[in-house]
Amino acid sequence: MNLSKRVAVAQSVGIDIGGTKTLALAVSSDGTIRSRRQHATPKGEVEIAKLVVELYRELANSDLTMPLGIGVAGLVDRSGRLFNAPNLVAVDGFKIADLLKPHLTGRLYVDNDANCAAYAEVHQGALRSVSNGLLITLGTGIGGALLIDSRIRRGAFGMAGEPGHMIIQPGGLLCACGNRGCWEAYGSGAGLRNLALERIKSGRLEVIADLIGTNYAALTGELIAGEANAGDAQTLELVEEYASWVARGLVNCSVLLDPEVIVIGGGIASDWALFGSRIQKWFQQLTQNAPLRQTIPVEPAVAGDAAGALGAALMCHLDTSGIQTS
Repeated sequence: MNLSKRVAVAQSVGIDIGGTKTLALAVSSDGTIRSRRQHATPKGEVEIAKLVVELYRELANSDLTMPLGIGVAGLVDRSGRLFNAPNLVAVDGFKIADLLKPHLTGRLYVDNDANCAAYAEVHQGALRSVSNGLLITLGTGIGGALLIDSRIRRGAFGMAGEPGHMIIQPGGLLCACGNRGCWEAYGSGAGLRNLALERIKSGRLEVIADLIGTNYAALTGELIAGEANAGDAQTLELVEEYASWVARGLVNCSVLLDPEVIVIGGGIASDWALFGSRIQKWFQQLTQNAPLRQTIPVEPAVAGDAAGALGAALMCHLDTSGIQTS
């Protein structure tokens, strides 16, 4: 189905399974959120599946014919199997669809959280009037969603739109995937921390080093953003370096995909005043020597922290080519 046709959607349930919390929404025929439930995400596969069924039944008022869409961070193949989830490492290879299908009679869709967030942006956000766009999520890892000719594209095996693992620095920092030099090792929230650690060890991030001492677990994106917003010069230099790495990856994506717009979501984008202008500046600098290319705007996502769950619900109706598992 062409996503540019803004049809009313039937009632459905969308569930976004995160590393720490699981958000579930009941969505009405016009895409309005009717009710929501939130629960801590349990650790095991069976426990997660049980929670999903409980949330679904509650929001569906036990109408098990109601469509259910599920978004989860990580690579999701066309069978609905999860791989390389940055926040759910204990359930790598999770066959979520197989565990859920015995408990449902309605249609079940499973996809990664970035694709689900893109549905929300298409329906009521930064991709609303766009035919060809790119959504990049900068969180613990880097996710992506490709909107091409008004449809979310998944590739041959359902794993397209994962630019975090393109190599941008051969032999560089170790990525969670096991390779070195991936964009994710530099441009994600974990990448920001990697760059900060390098500066701490070389004596170039003194205020934060004094704050955390040897407790490197205390080195968080929130701490870094706080010190940068407070005006610490060394932390601002770190943010500048980080923005340049984000922009390098965006440039590679834009050359390959030629989008009308690049939309940035995820935790990093929540402090757009700090990161956004710097990412935009570096992106424009790195593309200014390509005079035949159109200027591509880089904008923040606007669908909010419920985008993954909302998009999961919309996915059931806005795209019949999705990863439908029943």
